[in-house]
Amino acid sequence: MTVRRKRKQGINPLILYVVAAVCLVLGIVSIIKMTKKEPAPGGKQPTGITQQATKDPTKPSETTETPSPTETVTSEPTKTPDMTYDITLCFCGDINFEDGGIPMTKLASVGNDLRKCISPELLDKMIAADITVINNEFTYTTRGTPTAGKAWTFRANPSRVSLLHEMGVDIAILANNHAYDYGEVSLTDTMDTLRNAGIDYVGAGRNLAEAKTPVYKTVQGKTIAFVAASRAEKNIMTPMATDTKPGILRCYRIGDDPKIKTDEEAVFVEAIREAKKHADFVIAIVHWGADYQTQIEQVQIDSAKIYLDAGADAIIGGHSHKPDPIDFYKGKPIVYGYSNFWFNDKDLGSMLIELKIHGDDATGEQHIDLYYTPARQKNVTTTILLGADRDKEVANMLKISGNKIKIAGDGLVTPAE
Repeated sequence: MTVRRKRKQGINPLILYVVAAVCLVLGIVSIIKMTKKEPAPGGKQPTGITQQATKDPTKPSETTETPSPTETVTSEPTKTPDMTYDITLCFCGDINFEDGGIPMTKLASVGNDLRKCISPELLDKMIAADITVINNEFTYTTRGTPTAGKAWTFRANPSRVSLLHEMGVDIAILANNHAYDYGEVSLTDTMDTLRNAGIDYVGAGRNLAEAKTPVYKTVQGKTIAFVAASRAEKNIMTPMATDTKPGILRCYRIGDDPKIKTDEEAVFVEAIREAKKHADFVIAIVHWGADYQTQIEQVQIDSAKIYLDAGADAIIGGHSHKPDPIDFYKGKPIVYGYSNFWFNDKDLGSMLIELKIHGDDATGEQHIDLYYTPARQKNVTTTILLGADRDKEVANMLKISGNKIKIAGDGLVTPAE
């Protein structure tokens, strides 16, 4: 008898195909979950270097690098990246933290509460701005000797730099007539103090190359360059940096003074042009004019036009210890002098200047709007002006500006035409 062996039943191939397909789908889903990232608020992910919009006044301001967005799988349609930007730059005039000086004595008398020396409204604007710039009209050092023959020399203990953090300062201007008050060591100590505090400085350096190098800040994808120079002294005592020696960047012309042997203004103009090659916007800051004089100098008017034609998008000036006119040239704003901010015990007008840069890359539209906040320095306290006091100070600004500008209720300044 022949015995027939039972043939083994194999697995149906169709079932194998179904199982493989299910595994493949589950694997893809798992990978998607592992790689997917949550979008930033509003469904947008920032890219590049972005300046923190809200600054912690107890810490140095800093830029934060954020990663490029990664592709995500979502059932929603892909959103177009936001191409708009709205950036606020804040500028304040002369400050002085001199040891034993008038502002520091005042600060000590109010329990070191800075908000009792500068209006909280002003400080809040400075802290909230994307970038805040102030004129550092003194040195940070415990060393050196006063410059011989100089009437006023100022130095502060380096620990006082913490006040800049309380004020929300990101950039300190050193292109002025007090950056070298206690000699070369006072300038280098000042630069070291600011650098160690995480605060940028502009308009001075250990050599000319550094002194003329712009400070670049990138905010909301836009690079803004800051350049600074000085032509403030009638008796020139603060040295121009050289290839081998520390100093400030000056912008005197040949013929301004017998001591001027080279066209320093040409160096500043070249710095502006170089900045424009690498930045979307350039702010030129100039220390110029005459102390407490009612009229600005013709050289300021002429030079402002040269700097704007060279590529600057706005001019911010200082030194005269009083408010100076505001004007426009080819639609670009010029602030000839923003006065003292918190400097001495004189009773005089002050101000806070904001440049609001906004636009849309998709359309190519861009604007730089100038906002003026009137203030007053009195009794060693800088106070925002409101109501009738504000109206009076606004009327004075319109007058000294030759009624060539208009100032709206929110402080927006525009040409009168």
